[in-house]
This record gives sequence, C-alpha cells and structure tokens, in this order.
Amino acid sequence: MRRQRRGDGSVRVPAARIAGWAARLAPLWIVVALAAGCAAAVEPTEDNLRASFAAQIDSIESVSGVEHTGDTLTFTEMQADETQVQWRVVIASAMVEPPAVEGAPTQGNIVSSWYADGELIEPLGSMSRLPDAFLNAGIAQDCWALWDADAGRWGWT
Repeated sequence: MRRQRRGDGSVRVPAARIAGWAARLAPLWIVVALAAGCAAAVEPTEDNLRASFAAQIDSIESVSGVEHTGDTLTFTEMQADETQVQWRVVIASAMVEPPAVEGAPTQGNIVSSWYADGELIEPLGSMSRLPDAFLNAGIAQDCWALWDADAGRWGWT
C-alpha cells in the first residue's frame, strides 16, 4: 500500500499499516514500561544494603570465591606476596538511616567482624587494620554507604 497525499498536504496512512506498526512496537513498550516500573520501585533497605556490601567485596580484584550465607561472607584474598588469606566476615548490623537534612542521600551503615585465617582482626582506634584493597573499596568493620536514588543502588566510596 502506498501513502496517499491529500489536497491539504497531509498524508493518509491506512489504518492497517498503523495497526501493524503498533503490533510490532508493543513488545518494546512493554519492556520499557516494566524497566521504568522496576527502577522506580527500588528503595534503600537493609537487605539490599547487605547485598551491596557483599557485591562490593566481590568486586575487589584480589578477592575470589565470595559466598554469602545469611549474615556471613566467606572468600579468599590473594595478597601481593602471592599468599592466600581465607576471610570470614560476619555482619553484626545493617542500618538504613533517613537523610539528616532534606536533599541529602539516605545513609547505610554496616558493622561487621572480620576474621583472617580464623583470627579476629580488631580495629585499633579508628584504624581498621584491614588490607588496603578493602579500604580503597570503602569497606571496613564499620562502614557507610550512600544511596543513589537515581541509580537505585548503594555507593561505597
């Protein structure tokens, strides 16, 4: 079928052709609507704070084999001298705090105990005594994350 130009300069497009375009584009619009709905539905929670903490540890290049069971994480870290350290991290608390002032991001706090090869690594004052790889990723025994409402996720650095 061809488009038919009318005397007033407008173009007549047959209804069957419009229906065909609509049918072909319908799946795309459904996907867009679902994606928008899912993105809008993400809110900061203690559960996604814990999951983000685990994902942040897993993102560290020297870390492998992260397993997350309840509030316990286990993984291996390869140190610069090629020795492997078996880590166990136990999350004692995960708290989501509303913004202190309007317009500020929501804050999340994770408090955890870290064990390297079975030995508890205790902070010394404000120094965590964890390897730099963890600290550079924004992770420590007592660490904070900020909620990025636009992206729907926690940020650790």
